[in-house]
Amino acid sequence: MYKRIYRIICVFLLISLLASVCGCEKEEESGMGFMFHCALPANPACLDPQYSDSEYADVVIANIMEGLMRADENGTPVEAGAESYSITDDGLYYMFNLREGCVWYRSGMKEGEEIPVTASDYVYAFRRLLDPVTQSPHASYFSCIKNANSVMAGTLPPESLGVTAPDDSTVLFQLEYTNAEFLQLLTMPCAVPCSEDFFLSTNGRYGLDAQTVICNGPFYISKWNYDTYGNDNFITLKKNKLHYDADNTAPSSVQLTILRSQAAVEKLFSEGGCDMMITESSPVSYLGRKEYHVYPQRATTLGLIFNPENEILQNENLRLAIAKGINRAAYAPVLSDDMKAAYGVIPPAATLLDSSYREICADEPLALPYDPQKAAALFERAEDELQLNSLNSIRILMPNTITDTDALLTLCQEWQTLFGQYIGIEAVTPTEYERRLQSGDFSIALYGVQGSRNSCYEVLRVFTKDASLMGFESSAYSSIMSKLATSSRIADSVPLYTAAEQAILDTHTFIPLFYKNTYLVATAGNREILFDAFSDVLDFRRAKHFSE
Repeated sequence: MYKRIYRIICVFLLISLLASVCGCEKEEESGMGFMFHCALPANPACLDPQYSDSEYADVVIANIMEGLMRADENGTPVEAGAESYSITDDGLYYMFNLREGCVWYRSGMKEGEEIPVTASDYVYAFRRLLDPVTQSPHASYFSCIKNANSVMAGTLPPESLGVTAPDDSTVLFQLEYTNAEFLQLLTMPCAVPCSEDFFLSTNGRYGLDAQTVICNGPFYISKWNYDTYGNDNFITLKKNKLHYDADNTAPSSVQLTILRSQAAVEKLFSEGGCDMMITESSPVSYLGRKEYHVYPQRATTLGLIFNPENEILQNENLRLAIAKGINRAAYAPVLSDDMKAAYGVIPPAATLLDSSYREICADEPLALPYDPQKAAALFERAEDELQLNSLNSIRILMPNTITDTDALLTLCQEWQTLFGQYIGIEAVTPTEYERRLQSGDFSIALYGVQGSRNSCYEVLRVFTKDASLMGFESSAYSSIMSKLATSSRIADSVPLYTAAEQAILDTHTFIPLFYKNTYLVATAGNREILFDAFSDVLDFRRAKHFSE
């Protein structure tokens, strides 16, 4: 009898083992169930979505939280916390029906303790976002909401904001004026819900550690270890099995190692200590190797800006001479794959209507055509006006992380031929580059224009935010941007974007030279990692790992 029982037990153990092995093989074949390792260049510090202004925090928030909408692989807004939505014909009312099964969860919660995400959580989040007490760096993005400007100014209470909850599963936005990008705005990390009860229970520590973060996304924070003086710093994200789309969340967990610099991240990746990295440096050592996959996105436009305090460089004829003396066809052949000759302002990675904006609007007609005779004549005129003897003091300041300098040297040699004057290049560390820009210690700088998110409008807004740095001023641009801010349809915005680019280029305060790549580099087998080169956010929900 005992032998029979023993045999039965052995059979059950064998069946269990075979089931386990088959399950593992099935997961391996599907790419599901992998624990990814990634690294952050710094500690996120605070994971309060409405308050934080850290790109490293955004990486975490994008994976543990979600709002009504999220951006898909093309940057197009798709439903997330919302099951569906409707927009009135006048474009002033947006109604969202919440998805069933959305709950709040955090580490340590027992089964049955989870709390439903309700429409009131969204209302409270937007009131916090616009409340001047919060001092949110993101508030101005949502100035299109009714009474938003008055709430931000403190002349109306947050309760008067045009965000309401007709019932627990419906969120209604009333806008002050139409905004064609409103759905895109709702994909931002700051537009996620906030549980008022939980927020108040943290006693002012919301988002500062794992115990004061509550999640409604595909992952939750299992552990957050950070010691300013220590080295064993990390954030562990685990799959949220209560998420409505948990069956399609591929990884079992994500381990985020917290380092102290981008250089440390790149070193760790090169040593095999993590599965992927984002870098702006050309990943030459990883290209063409079967052990790695390299995903480039041309998300930055590099161009020349001129110190507005430099009397020589503020001469209109001199800047026009420089612009007309740029032969992009001559330096394009010496560019590596890292960069491409740029004629416009908005980079190719910026999408519009599910396509690259640059595929919709060609950039070549935008920039001034190369005209060596005209350039030389304009330079002579500038020499007379300025009583100019030499340009020896003029240098192009650039970060030394841009190693593809042959095109710039070709350009400088062209100017020397045309003007009889040589403009040199000064490459410095990224830290020194930023310091010099902010202190005004430069004459000409190679400057990167990049939006904070995948949006043509956000790219153009750089010229509003950095106007003083560039000495940029254009009434035509301001008028076009006002029209874009109140446009009701994305399709209607296309000619306005082109007009705004042209208005920028007509001032000759920014002269585009290159479209530059930002890269996601991943070890072989790691696929379907959503990567936004504008915000440097990685979305792991669909990330899969296959043995190769």
